[in-house]
Amino acid sequence: MKTQKNPVTLLIVFSIWLGLILGCSSLRNSAPIKISAEDLSKAYGSNEKTANDRYRGETLIVTGKMGITNTEVGSFHFADAPLVVCFAEQKDEVSQLKIGQTVTMKGKCTGSVMGFVTLMNCVIQ
Repeated sequence: MKTQKNPVTLLIVFSIWLGLILGCSSLRNSAPIKISAEDLSKAYGSNEKTANDRYRGETLIVTGKMGITNTEVGSFHFADAPLVVCFAEQKDEVSQLKIGQTVTMKGKCTGSVMGFVTLMNCVIQ
């Protein structure tokens, strides 16, 4: 018995294959990017579009010195990069940190928002 290659069947198989390739492409770059808060700030300061293309939507591991905190919303600025803001996943984590302390946070970069480089759902590493 011969199988016929129906054009509709070929189109469906190709569409499924293409969907899998494109849908899984985001999994390739799943490793977090390690960067200092100062270097992240410099990248956005020198060319915001290039920095957004590189970092927005990515998980970053950012290291820097603690700056101003807002324990009510669970956020802080890095002292060595005041335009980089982290919003902690757990608000109480921020209250445990001390100004000037070196801290490493892992979070999702949402890009530049009103001039601030924003990291969401940050957790202490």
